[in-house]
Amino acid sequence: MINKLEYTFPHWGPFVFETTVDDELIKILLHKGRESKEKNLDNRKHLAGQIEREYYYTDYDEWFKPIFEIYVNGYLDAIVDRMEFPFVGLGLNCAEGSKLKWTLEDLWINFQRQGEYNPLHNHKGHLSFVIYLQVPEEIVNEDKITKGVYNNEGPGRIVFNYGEKLPFNISGFNKLPKKGDLFIFPSWLKHFVYAFKSNVERISVSGNIRISEEG
Repeated sequence: MINKLEYTFPHWGPFVFETTVDDELIKILLHKGRESKEKNLDNRKHLAGQIEREYYYTDYDEWFKPIFEIYVNGYLDAIVDRMEFPFVGLGLNCAEGSKLKWTLEDLWINFQRQGEYNPLHNHKGHLSFVIYLQVPEEIVNEDKITKGVYNNEGPGRIVFNYGEKLPFNISGFNKLPKKGDLFIFPSWLKHFVYAFKSNVERISVSGNIRISEEG
């Protein structure tokens, strides 16, 4: 008798790139993010989030873009490896990700607290990303306690939605992020973030990217 059947699952849909950033980048983003908070560079009117403390960074092309380039190029090269025509619809002739030019359109930091959340939304530009700088253990424990109790993905999770909810169709996925996690994804991909009940602060950074050709 076969106890466990082996099978393959050919994933398809939006290309969401998940990796981790190094501690040095986290330290820089936290330091400059707290400077933005002290200066009260309020970014709420440009964002969908129901979060009180959201602040924009300044001069990010000078200090952030050179460090972050390896991650964006990693996304572009990875999608070239997986798709025959990855940039259809963008008006780009280049077939190699590392030869494309990218522009950071904006960059901001989120200090998410108890009861705050991000509703279902998408972003501008071609690519978007989120980096998690601080994820308190209380949120992780809260997720474990509530798993199977409520009919939702769980507190503090980021949820990506694509396509209709139909029989035999997986229309998205979710993840409880940890410190250092980075997600890069198409800006049009709808996503949301659940609130958590713990009296703690989770810190993340988000931004939008526009792709063009060199020259």
